[in-house]
Amino acid sequence: MIQEPVRTAAMPSAISPPRSAERIPELDGLRGIAIFLVFISHYLGGAGHVQLRPWLRHIFAATSIGWSGVDLFFVLSGFLIGGILIDARNSPYYFRAFYMRRVHRILPIYYLWILLYAVVVSTALLGGPNPFSASGRDLFQVPVQLLFFQNFEFTLFPFQHAWFLVTWSLAVEEQFYIFAPPLIRFLSLHKLVYVLLGAIVAAPIFRFVVFRYLFPGTIAASYLLLCRADTLALGILLAIAWRNPAFRSFLDRHRLSLQLTLLLLFLGTCASIPWLVGGFSLFRATVGYSWLAALYGCLLLLVLSQTDGWLAAIMRWKSLRSLGAISYCVYLIHLTILFLAQRLILHSSPQIYSFKGIAVTVFAALITLALAALSWRYFEKPLIRRGHTYAYDQKGV
Repeated sequence: MIQEPVRTAAMPSAISPPRSAERIPELDGLRGIAIFLVFISHYLGGAGHVQLRPWLRHIFAATSIGWSGVDLFFVLSGFLIGGILIDARNSPYYFRAFYMRRVHRILPIYYLWILLYAVVVSTALLGGPNPFSASGRDLFQVPVQLLFFQNFEFTLFPFQHAWFLVTWSLAVEEQFYIFAPPLIRFLSLHKLVYVLLGAIVAAPIFRFVVFRYLFPGTIAASYLLLCRADTLALGILLAIAWRNPAFRSFLDRHRLSLQLTLLLLFLGTCASIPWLVGGFSLFRATVGYSWLAALYGCLLLLVLSQTDGWLAAIMRWKSLRSLGAISYCVYLIHLTILFLAQRLILHSSPQIYSFKGIAVTVFAALITLALAALSWRYFEKPLIRRGHTYAYDQKGV
């Protein structure tokens, strides 16, 4: 969801920059994979398909595993944001540059989305179109979203669900931005590694406690920052490791071992699909999230270290990188566009068991991609350039 070019500035003496290029193209492709997974999870796995043949129902249900694209986003966020902060940890403008860049990247389009929601709800309350039966209670969601507290809410009313279901992960990201910069700034790399390892070990334990004792019957174990800290921490840990030449040499010497590890993690994920989709299970809340973090962390390392391989070549596909570039807006609006299209055209919930349902789903996907492309070109990209005028050092880096 969150994008930031990989910079190479002010490296501590213990580590060194792995590439001289400002942007790593394979990471854009990984973003494209992440948003594609989320997309099919909602457009195929989450749509009504009970009227289809059993084998088709099982296939569509299995695509619900696409929600794990959020875990890939978290690993990428930890790797990129962590890497940027590590590179600039001695900068005199460390906090100012980081937060001003994040403000320009995250807030404008997100707050515009909240404003549009408030306008739609207010119009409905004043007697305008109201296909989702919006009421005054829906306006109370506005301050929650503005302050990024939505990951503390575990149920949403229908219109809030259609508009804001996916934004829980944005709240996790924003809360991550509060804690990660001071930790990276003020802890030595040695102590930081121990903190990150502690988070990786503690998160599944905390998820178990939340799932079983603190908030049973909810999805709190998925939404709270401490419950997802292992995935973000793993990304930062990989950013530290990747900047160590000895680690990159180790990966180069063990290419086949890394490939086999990724294959094992992938097969394990496939075998676990019955427990990873459908109802929120104890397996998913504990082992499942940790396994997915390992899967996507391994994928990240393989794509970065084996740039001559077929996986890295796929990540460099222009179409996939373009999808990765617009992934933030796509993530933010795709589910709402689907719900609105199905309700306004077919007067139903999302469904793909009929030709009309399939056609409207395709139409919603095209509208989403078109709006996201326009947003990227004319709104987000200029704002990112403006944000990067806040440099980490006086050389404009």
